[in-house]
Amino acid sequence: MDNTINFGIDLGTTNSAIAKFVKGEVVIFNNPLDYGRATLPSVVSYRKDKIIVGTQAKQYLERDPKNVVAVFKRKMGTAESYKIKATGDSVTPVQLSAEVLKQLKTFVNTGDQLNAVVVTIPASFDTIQSNATKEAGQLAGFDQIVLLQEPIAASLAYANMKKAKDIEDGQWLVYDLGGGTFDVALVRIKEGEMRVLDHEGDNFLGGADFDQLIVDKLIIPKLNAQYKFDDLRTELTSASGRLNGVYHKLCHLAEQAKIKLSAVPSAEIEINGFQDASEEDVDVEVTITRSEFNDLIRPYIDQTLDMIKTILTRNSLRPHDVQYTLMVGGSTYIPFVRQRTEEVLQIPINCEIDPTTAVAIGAAYYAATKPKEITKPTSAARRPSALSIKASYNKASKEKDELFAARVTGNIDGLFYRIVRQDGGFDSGLKKLTERVSEDLPLVQNAFNYFVLTVYDGQNNPVETDMELIGINSGFAISGQPLPEDICLEVDDLDHPGATRLLPIFERNSILPARKPVTLPLTRNLIKGNEQDQIWINVYEGPQTSLPAANKPLGVILVTGKMITRDVSKGSDIEITFNMSESRDLTVAAYLTMSDQEFKNVFNPKARETNVDLLREHIGDLADQLDDELETATEKEEYETASHLTKLKKQLSQLVEEADKLSDDDVTDKRYQLEDQKRKIAQELDVATKDKRINKVKELYMKVKDECKEMLDQAGTDHERNTFRNIVAQEPSFLSSNNPLRIQEKSDEMQHITGQIRWRTPDFLLGIFKWLCEQQHRMNDQTQAKSLIDAGRFAAESKNWDRLKEVDYGLLELLPRQAKEQAASKIGFGL
Repeated sequence: MDNTINFGIDLGTTNSAIAKFVKGEVVIFNNPLDYGRATLPSVVSYRKDKIIVGTQAKQYLERDPKNVVAVFKRKMGTAESYKIKATGDSVTPVQLSAEVLKQLKTFVNTGDQLNAVVVTIPASFDTIQSNATKEAGQLAGFDQIVLLQEPIAASLAYANMKKAKDIEDGQWLVYDLGGGTFDVALVRIKEGEMRVLDHEGDNFLGGADFDQLIVDKLIIPKLNAQYKFDDLRTELTSASGRLNGVYHKLCHLAEQAKIKLSAVPSAEIEINGFQDASEEDVDVEVTITRSEFNDLIRPYIDQTLDMIKTILTRNSLRPHDVQYTLMVGGSTYIPFVRQRTEEVLQIPINCEIDPTTAVAIGAAYYAATKPKEITKPTSAARRPSALSIKASYNKASKEKDELFAARVTGNIDGLFYRIVRQDGGFDSGLKKLTERVSEDLPLVQNAFNYFVLTVYDGQNNPVETDMELIGINSGFAISGQPLPEDICLEVDDLDHPGATRLLPIFERNSILPARKPVTLPLTRNLIKGNEQDQIWINVYEGPQTSLPAANKPLGVILVTGKMITRDVSKGSDIEITFNMSESRDLTVAAYLTMSDQEFKNVFNPKARETNVDLLREHIGDLADQLDDELETATEKEEYETASHLTKLKKQLSQLVEEADKLSDDDVTDKRYQLEDQKRKIAQELDVATKDKRINKVKELYMKVKDECKEMLDQAGTDHERNTFRNIVAQEPSFLSSNNPLRIQEKSDEMQHITGQIRWRTPDFLLGIFKWLCEQQHRMNDQTQAKSLIDAGRFAAESKNWDRLKEVDYGLLELLPRQAKEQAASKIGFGL
């Protein structure tokens, strides 16, 4: 089946693996340099003349930490890099991931050319991190990289292992706790189709955190108690710290102790090889018991369980509605993780699959359903066939029969074809070959079905074609991958000049791939040749209820007056089409109807940069905002809101304390953890004050409604009255939804009607013109302003209201930006 990808890779934080789908089964490739091991440690070591990846690199971590890098997956999508002492160069997480992927290629001993692969990512990876993973695949030499979320991969591995006879319709949880990340997904199977209904996750929660906890809470206090250090933690975690190399060694020793504790009640950590501040040799043994370790990680495990409770609540589920919790990821080997999960959730745990290889196995099953999109080079070994067959069929199907269609090119005179299922259960018989072939292929249920199409001449001699084996999976297939966060467009907030808000394009848990067109009116003129006239198409990832600045920017398209072929008037339409692939490639196309021009871009978001000083500043700003909201809630005796805000204030105070401890060159990923925590607190603050915002937008809606009705009574058209009545008829739905965005949208629609009427009302046009004449001294081009004012006076005298409207628009555009209160906009379009 060379026409499908077949290879799946689990690119893990601590270990990675590669598997291949072969005729209905999946083969995991063993590590050729580590006999009997099916995984590769995700560790890269640099020597002066070579790069080492895997087990040997991990061994170097203890004695040469300045030239070895591990746990870099957690920094995918960030601007962080690692300084390598041996080479003097810096390497990025993308480059390090590429080295791991290249090493995994050497596991494959089947002679395959690996140019296409499915690579797994945490379900909570954002678009920036997803793009970084694809970039690593490209650096490793793959021409086609398809991304697959890890909980889906694990579910596919489990479902295909159990087969249909053991899998009933229902739903389960996938609990995926790896070396660096955590994901939980709610998965449902119905009539053989698998779908992820919901998910939560944390990209900075995993086994590496448990290693750091052992160092921070047990080893550092022990060392401080027995030896003299100025600031041991900073010396260890700062890139310029005297003991930075020791820190990586301590984390590695902590990891070994953690693994040992899964089998024995206590473990010893021997620490030596460096000196304290008084130059005394450090030589100490730290003993950690399993109960101590359990107490250390309990808050982290409870965080994962809180995420599961959130999913259950959001989907109105009780424990007995869920069949089991499928345990995946190396950290689920920890006995306490399994015990605590079952004890708190009261849902049985399922440990039937290998936590370390399940994701790679599932990726291979998925790869068997994904067609290769790589053009195969023609070579002497494979000459182009005189007869070409282009086939179309679903690679995965739960139907009893699957339609196979093909188009044949070449000389077909006197030729016949035959399709046979490889198990002998179906034979189409010999049929005359035509330009179009169509057959219903019967499938063996819950199995991979293979069919061979052969072309014969009049003497039943086979004729060479380019047709490959037909493969259809009648087992479990996934119906698309869910989007982890909202994808939003920034638009002008027409109710608050100069402010912006977010318009949701693809909502969280939307199934990818997805496409959506949006048509919006321009809020400013674009004059041909004027570079100062601009519209911005800004796309963000994150909650639609947040301010744009609180979310993650994905990309921007800037259109200026220098780029257009003719003037474009305010009020004309811009049509923006969004396409997001299953692997999170985002393509945005903007079409200006008035100039008949399209501006298109594939967004490749830049890596996150998290400056420690800037992080502290943002946390401080959030603390000020929270204090203001808490004071308001207390004054208004909104005790429930005040209680929620008080809890958030405690969390934020802890955040401030931890941010203050960070050194500017901290080598851990603590800054990214704090940034994520800051964003979550900001979102909770939004939720806590939602009632206030809802009441505000409801009041605004009623005010706008009354104003619109008054304008309609004076000068509305039948079309405008019908539009108004339709909005009012929808009031029971959107006012009771308590969704501020929906209510705001209806206010915008009402204001649009009011604006249309005003801009054709003589009194309004004359009033605006009079005000603009008073502002002439502030206008950018006095000559043009005088010319327009003269034209406006003539239009007013002759009662040419359409011309006066054009003059008003023209004069508004001549005002300095800060003076355009009536037409103020940041983006250039809005609802």
